[in-house]
Amino acid sequence: MDANKMRQQIVKLHLGMSNTTIKEFAESIGYSRPAVSNVLAGRRRSAEIEAAIAARTGFRVEDLWPAAGSGKKGEVKR
Repeated sequence: MDANKMRQQIVKLHLGMSNTTIKEFAESIGYSRPAVSNVLAGRRRSAEIEAAIAARTGFRVEDLWPAAGSGKKGEVKR
């Protein structure tokens, strides 16, 4: 399993344990579900979304996105 899929599964597990959907989580941080999903899948970057996901799951951003800052992916807009 690649890192993007593993990250998605970890986050879904943590959200599921708190009976929260990705859509509900996205709304709680002021972003759309597609924006959060794109960050989880590694298609886009957003320091704010990554930090919110890390805070919710108890992981560090660097643990979920080991190559944070090295990618050329576009920043997510609200």
